[in-house]
Amino acid sequence: AAQGVSVIEIARVGGHWQLVKDSRFNRRITAETPMDIGGPARGAALMRTQADPDGVRAFGTFGNCAGGETPWGTYLTAEENIQDYFANLDQLKARSDVDPHIIESHRRWRMWKVNSLYAWEAVDARFDLPRTPTEPFRFGWIVEIDPRDPTRAPVKRTALGRFAHEGASPFIAHNGRVAVYMGDDDKFEYIYKFVSDGRFDPKNPAANRDLLDRGTLYAARLDASGRGQWLPLVFDPKGPLNAAAGFRDQGEVLIKARAAASLLGATPMDRTEDVEANPATGRIYVA
Repeated sequence: AAQGVSVIEIARVGGHWQLVKDSRFNRRITAETPMDIGGPARGAALMRTQADPDGVRAFGTFGNCAGGETPWGTYLTAEENIQDYFANLDQLKARSDVDPHIIESHRRWRMWKVNSLYAWEAVDARFDLPRTPTEPFRFGWIVEIDPRDPTRAPVKRTALGRFAHEGASPFIAHNGRVAVYMGDDDKFEYIYKFVSDGRFDPKNPAANRDLLDRGTLYAARLDASGRGQWLPLVFDPKGPLNAAAGFRDQGEVLIKARAAASLLGATPMDRTEDVEANPATGRIYVA
């Protein structure tokens, strides 16, 4: 209950900012709050658990780092170090009935070999890898929260990829599409951007509600020449991101974004922190 996100209303009263204690907007979003799964990974095989056999509803958010504000007024929170919550990878590795791609994905996230950092596995089976091998795939996402609508469930926007999200910085491109820049804050991981299929409509906030569910995720390749290229992480039965490489569909490409970016030749970075775009020049800055 102590992890997750707080939404609060503050007001300036008598020259001082203070909490509006009885605001209808005040709420806690915890590690048990029901959340919708949106985007291409919704319903994917790796997102299904015994508690959620359809893979469409996750419980909670944790390991939250920085976030971002969308142009339509919602908040994005970044799930970062989710590996610290899951235990007993060694026991999972010893099982012959588990897909080796699942084990490799957990290994790359450095899930804990025995006891986890927080020991939640002692009281909740979903944090024990041998009992719930796919539960970690439901974390490591960007989560969109509408602070002005307490009745609306938070949504995990899987089109933005799964990795140790440091933050998410959305900008409106010259053609009206939304570009979201993100960094994977781990050793030798990558820089990403997401570009929406749809265009931002400043006059109709409701039309922007699911803009982050459809679009293309890219990983950055930086060349010695000083130039570079954005590499699209797109499932293709005849391309490199196919079933033979461990990706059954686009949902799995996004779930295993790190593996997909490696396969395409993205440039490993030294723990990317925030990524921001200059709205005047379009230059991208990476900390």
